[in-house]
Amino acid sequence: MAKDTIESSAAVAPAVPEAAGVPVVRAEGIRKSFGDNVVLDDVDLTVDAGEVLVVIGPSGSGKSTLLRCINLLEPIDSGQIFFDGREITTRGVKVDQVRQQIGIVFQQFNLFPHLKVIDNLTLATRRVRKIPRAKAEPRAVELLRRVGLEEKAREYPHQLSGGQQQRVAIARALMMEPHVMLFDEVTSALDPELVGEVLIVMRDLARSGMTMIVVTHEMHFARDVGDHLIFIDEGRIVEQGKPAEVLDQPKQERTRRFLRRSLQLAESLEELTVQEVESDKEGGRE
Repeated sequence: MAKDTIESSAAVAPAVPEAAGVPVVRAEGIRKSFGDNVVLDDVDLTVDAGEVLVVIGPSGSGKSTLLRCINLLEPIDSGQIFFDGREITTRGVKVDQVRQQIGIVFQQFNLFPHLKVIDNLTLATRRVRKIPRAKAEPRAVELLRRVGLEEKAREYPHQLSGGQQQRVAIARALMMEPHVMLFDEVTSALDPELVGEVLIVMRDLARSGMTMIVVTHEMHFARDVGDHLIFIDEGRIVEQGKPAEVLDQPKQERTRRFLRRSLQLAESLEELTVQEVESDKEGGRE
């Protein structure tokens, strides 16, 4: 956990009106292949307003592709994806408009190195939504304050730590006032001591009521912040339920193997063997 303390804020996410009883995100029978490689195989999921869905699974299991399909960065082969009750995988959908309402933060920060932090936040808002700089900048400063980086507004990305850059990336995604936020292993590229400062921002965002889908290997975050958890392997949802139930008492053997290897259960590293690891790879395509 980072040594520096970031103040909690209950107002990081703007209030977004949702249709009563309509899930923010619903996916039915999603299939996605790259050539002969089936990456998503008949995936169903539902995310209600204000819910935090956590997605775990081995590398290559389809987690990142799932987020990219929901954000329409990747076309699906079959199935349907609904956003706020409207299908977004049908013909005629205005993709750019959908993406403005579905924020996504990647493992890599993807900040423009030649732009100051304040300009990284306001660029899309000014160009896409045509919001004048005089109105966009106060909103950007407010978001930077809420992620603990108001004093970095006039600095360039290379002057920030990795954790600070990732917090800037989160603030940038929030500038578009999305209805849902997608996080794709956003702490994986960070030094361990910087992970905490990013997770705190995500925790506060969840507490503010933002609907979130989080792909992560941070099991403590999954347990403490998640409302629902799914374990994906080989493109299929193997197991799902309340985070504590899945993490503490997994019903499926594949889930148990994955969690054991992640050292989140009682077993220690000394109890694992190379043969078991190799067996898991063969059974879980990692």
